[in-house]
Amino acid sequence: MDSAAEGLRAGRASPRPQPPKPVRPVETDGGTDLARRIAEQFGKGPVHEVKTVVYRRPPHDMLGEAGYSLVSNYFLRRVLPYCLMHNIISKLQAAVLSNMIGRQKKGKIEATHAEIAAELGVKRTSIGHALDALCEKNLIRKVKRSSYQLNPRVAYNGNGQEQHDFLAELRALVLDSKFPDELAPELTLFSRTELG
Repeated sequence: MDSAAEGLRAGRASPRPQPPKPVRPVETDGGTDLARRIAEQFGKGPVHEVKTVVYRRPPHDMLGEAGYSLVSNYFLRRVLPYCLMHNIISKLQAAVLSNMIGRQKKGKIEATHAEIAAELGVKRTSIGHALDALCEKNLIRKVKRSSYQLNPRVAYNGNGQEQHDFLAELRALVLDSKFPDELAPELTLFSRTELG
């Protein structure tokens, strides 16, 4: 056995613990040389591969400054158009629902009938009936006066974890209406596999 092999074997048999090297802060160079800096922090030993992947996505460019909500494509493509064409949901109910989706913050809506009516250009007295109908269809839920919850399976403003937590909170209520998991029968005219 040559001396180089003996040196390797001896090094393995009694490794000397070395104190960890301090991690140096990366300078604000935009991360252009981040992979090299990480490799240097491993010391002089061999580094097999270090990759840096930086994802920079531009923010969504949405109409207005109120942000956006995620809306079920299934609801937009199948349920809402069918219900509008067959008068299951009135134009006013659809307008109120759209207004509520646009107002929501993490599935919660605080709005008076007068505020909704003013934005839609209708009489305040017509809003109550539309809200009641949307509640009966399990698209929204009235919590108290001027306070509603939007069905987060239809539309949600927030990330997936926040929606998951909100759904768990709603399911824990075990409501007789089965909100948020079931819509009114007239809204579920399609096969169960399509509903997901």
